[in-house]
Amino acid sequence: MPPLRIILVLFLSGSFLLLSSMGCNPSSGHNSNQIVVIQPSDGHCQYSVSPATFQTLENTREMRGKVGRVLYSDENLDLTPNILSSGIGFQPVDTDFVSSGNALVPANLDTLFAASLYFSMELGYLLTKTLDPSIDLAVIIPNLSDTRIVHRAKRFSGQKSSRKEISDNAEYFPFSVSGTNRSSILNYFFSYPTEEVKEIPLGLNVGVMNHEFSHLIFQHLFYEPGIRKNLEVGSSKPTMHTLAALDEGLADYFGFLAVKDPGYFLCSFPSENRDLARAKAFSAQIIRSLESSSDDYFDSHEGGAVWAAMQYEMGQTLGNHSVIGKSLLKLMSNILECPYSVSGGTLNFNFGDLAKCHVAILSTDSRAQQVARQVYLKYLGTYGAGL
Repeated sequence: MPPLRIILVLFLSGSFLLLSSMGCNPSSGHNSNQIVVIQPSDGHCQYSVSPATFQTLENTREMRGKVGRVLYSDENLDLTPNILSSGIGFQPVDTDFVSSGNALVPANLDTLFAASLYFSMELGYLLTKTLDPSIDLAVIIPNLSDTRIVHRAKRFSGQKSSRKEISDNAEYFPFSVSGTNRSSILNYFFSYPTEEVKEIPLGLNVGVMNHEFSHLIFQHLFYEPGIRKNLEVGSSKPTMHTLAALDEGLADYFGFLAVKDPGYFLCSFPSENRDLARAKAFSAQIIRSLESSSDDYFDSHEGGAVWAAMQYEMGQTLGNHSVIGKSLLKLMSNILECPYSVSGGTLNFNFGDLAKCHVAILSTDSRAQQVARQVYLKYLGTYGAGL
């Protein structure tokens, strides 16, 4: 299969074979739940442009449904922050489709991108419900349908004196709107323009977008309930750094669950050490970084990559990643109650404590519990003491 960039060039040129072979006609109804998107196929970094069944889409023209809506704005959102709170200034992507049998085929790149973005978010929502039917994010997050999935977002990075517009990235951004009659959080996903990435743009990397969707899950299963409980954070253990790394590690693993490719991150950044299939350990250096009081040398993705690789090895050893995925969803909310992570209304833990919480969750499956304990002992370093 040619690189995705070549596929997109073919699409833009109007010579894309899918369009010419399907006998397409202009579409005005936009009622089909079959839409052609860019989606993973079997194999490492293999993608296809093919029909997918949408289950939560309510308005195809606006790419709007249960999990949110795809929007864009010509404004730099950091220069006009009121857009984030009011939503005024965002516009639906102007989609254009042609019909082919029961499927709608995007007639331009923006439409293809918008449909593919919604498909990624829907996949994360459905994956969560499949792993644990008791977790319906549309119930847990009453304003989930107001989630804003921003195509070609414009924002800044860096210090004010040297900031530049963000590119080659994707982001989940919980925006606080406390003091209103709505939920305290507006959920944003930003897909930034692609400039330097030579392979799969992050907004079209389904694993990366589901990595971002996992941040939304953690926000609403852990952070929001924790804020409501008014829990304090202790100082005797690296709780805040551990939480940041855990959030990234869970996101790496759930990105894999969505695409079944442990190296999905490398499809956009081939040189990064984010292949879940490569074993990683909590070395003394990573532990020092986690336990440092300074953020100067702390990289949450580094510790997160170790956590994700451990979860992947557990799932591979069991031959069942669903067991691990479901237990991690339970862990997200159980941290607030686990005796290894909470004491006297105070959060105070490291990765060893989280491992104990996870092993306890797996107590109803003796083999999974045994495998988890073995993997943690193998890779936790000094954090494995007492496990």
